[in-house]
Amino acid sequence: MKPSGKLAVTVLVACAVVACGKRDSQKAKAQDAAAPKAIAAAESTTKPFDDEGVVGVPAPTITGPVSFADAESLFQAKKYDEATKAFEAYTTRKPANPWGHYMLGLAAWKGGDLVKSELAFETALSADPTHMKSFLNLSRVLIERKRYDEAIEKLTRAGEVDPESATVPRLMARAFSAQHKTDDAIDAYRHAIALDMSDAWSMNNLGLLYLEQGFVEDAVPYLAKAVLTKDVAAFHNNLGMALEHQGRFVAAATAYKGALTADPAYKKAKQNLTRVEAVKSGPEEPLDLVALARGTDEDRKVANDETRASK
Repeated sequence: MKPSGKLAVTVLVACAVVACGKRDSQKAKAQDAAAPKAIAAAESTTKPFDDEGVVGVPAPTITGPVSFADAESLFQAKKYDEATKAFEAYTTRKPANPWGHYMLGLAAWKGGDLVKSELAFETALSADPTHMKSFLNLSRVLIERKRYDEAIEKLTRAGEVDPESATVPRLMARAFSAQHKTDDAIDAYRHAIALDMSDAWSMNNLGLLYLEQGFVEDAVPYLAKAVLTKDVAAFHNNLGMALEHQGRFVAAATAYKGALTADPAYKKAKQNLTRVEAVKSGPEEPLDLVALARGTDEDRKVANDETRASK
């Protein structure tokens, strides 16, 4: 397939989210020990290209030594500068706990201090060389700082720690894409999907990458599958863009309406819907997401494997 031209595509950027609560100093020790489990559960919805945010709650007044829970409560309240200072105090008192340094890295990152964030994640990895979340978020910081080769090096080490992590190749794809290494980025996204067939963000991002290269027919199945996998306004909008480039204006309008159902304030989807509804087009088949999604490379491989197995 020959590219039909470059399309401008914007990818969302994401951040990590954690839960919080204040505890007295007697309970803090137990919470320090339980911190890895609590953070792991809270971080399970982290995605590289979106930020669902958290509902801010009033932070308690902290007196005496800062516990993990004290500092965490400031983070959830979105008081990132204060949370950074609190986690700095906590890590001074508990330097061996990698989760303290990890949370310091998150707080500093959200507060805009990428240098301090990078150092904190590196310190967490010094305390625990297998700390996956520090590897992943350190790579995000490095990507944000445009140090792509360093990010790839960290992600390579993270892949050695957890070869089954779909997040590792997804982030590698981000770095490759930023370096204009399109083929490497496509391979990395496909690897992420192979590791996790429910990785909607890799599906979406791979579809967008194909769309940017002008390979619309390749983009549509991945964008359709992303919509089926997770109801995100941007996914519907991106599918609408691809359908519009196919000349399927009625189907594109349906996709843009889906974006507005997911997020009624989505201005770009409103603009896109207004544009396609003004186009006079002939009759079309209704939008069938399931049928569109069957065209991914992974689906074709599964179908071929099933055919061979039945013989």
